[in-house]
This record gives sequence, C-alpha cells and structure tokens, in this order.
Amino acid sequence: LILLVYAAVLAHEASHVRVAKALGLRVERVVLQLLGAVSEVIDEPQTPGREYLVAAVGPLTSVLIAGVAEAIGAALPVHSIGWFLATSTALINGIVAAFNLLPGMPLDGGRLLRAAVWHFTGDRMRALLIAGWVGRAVAALTAATAVVVPSFDPGGADVSSLYLLLVAFFIWVNASLSIAQARVGTAIPRLEMSSLVRPALTVEAQLPLAEAVRRARDIGARALVVVDGRDRWSGIVSEAAVQAMPVERQPWMSVSDLARPVEAGLVLSPSLSGEDLMSAVQRTPATEYLVASADGALQGVLARTDLIAVLRAAGVR
Repeated sequence: LILLVYAAVLAHEASHVRVAKALGLRVERVVLQLLGAVSEVIDEPQTPGREYLVAAVGPLTSVLIAGVAEAIGAALPVHSIGWFLATSTALINGIVAAFNLLPGMPLDGGRLLRAAVWHFTGDRMRALLIAGWVGRAVAALTAATAVVVPSFDPGGADVSSLYLLLVAFFIWVNASLSIAQARVGTAIPRLEMSSLVRPALTVEAQLPLAEAVRRARDIGARALVVVDGRDRWSGIVSEAAVQAMPVERQPWMSVSDLARPVEAGLVLSPSLSGEDLMSAVQRTPATEYLVASADGALQGVLARTDLIAVLRAAGVR
C-alpha cells in the first residue's frame, strides 16, 4: 500500500512538472515528504491562466487514475489480488485528489483559489494573501476536526487525530509563508532609495578608525566611505566590522583596514526603486553600497540591513 501511495503521489506531481515545463517554467526537482510530495518550480507563472493549468492538472490526473482503476476493479473478481490492487489504487488516488484540493497553500486547491482571485482582481500578491488566509482557516478547521474525531472513532482515534494534526500543521505553516511572501511582495514596489540611503562621511584611507567614527557621530553620518588623494571613492567601511572592533583597538586601526574596495555593482543610482532596486542588490551581494548620482555626486550609503529590516517588517505580523 505504501508503494501505491507514493506511486499515486509521484504520478500527481509528474503531471505538474510536465505542464510546468510545457509552459516554459523551470522545475528543479520533486521532493517526497511525509504528507506527499512538492514540485519545486523555480519560475512563477506570469498569468492566472498558467497558474490554473499547473495547479489543476494534478488533481485531474489523480481523478483520472482513480476512475480507470475503479473501472478495472469492477471488471475483476471481487476479493481477488487484481481487484484489491485496482480498488486500492482508486481509493488512494481519490484521497490524493481530495487532499490536494483543500484551499490551503501550497496545495493545489490553494493555488486554484489564488488563480481565481488573481484573475478577478488583477493583483497577484493580493490573491496570494487571500489564499494564505483561507489556508490558515482550513488548517484551523482541520485541527478542530482532529479534536472531534475521537468521539466518532474511538478505536482509531489516536492515529486519525495525529494525522489530521500533521495535515493542519503542514497547511498552517505553508499558508503563513504565503502570507509573509505576499506582504513582502507588496512592499517591494514601494521601496524607494531616498528613504533607505544613509548619510555618509568621506575619509582618508589612513585616518584612525576611532577618529573617523567620532567625526561621523558629530555630523550624524551613519556610514564611512574611503576616498583617495583625488577624492575618488576607493572603499566602503563595513558597519559590522566597526561594531565588532573593540573600542580600545580602534585608535590603532585605519579605516582602510575595514574597507571593502569599490567594485562594479557596488555603486547604485539614487533613482532605483522597487524590483529594480532588489535586482541590483541581488546581482552583487554586499553589506553596503555607494549611492551616487550620474554626475558622480555621493548621496550616501545603502546598508543591506536596512533593506532587510523593511522587508521583514512587511512580512512579519
């Protein structure tokens, strides 16, 4: 029976993978889990219709297999080995289809709900948020059912209740992740460099770190940029490195000892916002970035920690 369960799950996920690839979406792998399997699709469907197709094909495949197996079972002698395998296959695939149609992310029912809301509202992140909250409601109802089961099935209550609680936990966790993802996705378009940039102090490479920190505090600067003899940027001082350096050692350290050389990708335009800002940061991972206008005027420094803090504040409620 266990082999039949995983065969049903793999057939279900294989249909998702086939349709996703047919639509040009990249699929990394299929991961088997205690409660089933998950196809890790790298690319997000760009239209509600594509989302619907990828989500719907799984339950349809399971229903089709269940129907064929039931028909085969009906043609075989009752209680024969063939009849048992066929009816078991039908039952298992029916359960797989029903379970996946629950409207909780990342189950197919949750993705179908997301596709429908996305179609009618035109807002993908709002659709994901609604699907996430509905998923939480489904998880709560499933957990409540686990509490009620013992009164109807005293004999198998423990196993049934435990399974339902695992299902509820699985749906709740993934629904919560969807809610957080939707909130972050809503926050990204509102990101503006002007609200994130820190005022910076330009200092010479050999200036003692303690003196540079003192000057920055005096003028309210929150970042240090190293310049050469021609006032050209040569490095960005890591805030984390400064904080990690004991105060008693700072007078004996020069700012250049803690500076990262300015490389391609570390200088960003102050006009960047939203997805463009996120893409620029992801292309060149760093803890700090110079923010400078097209004419070379230094606007300040973007700290990755500030960007992360904004996204976390949007995603965690």
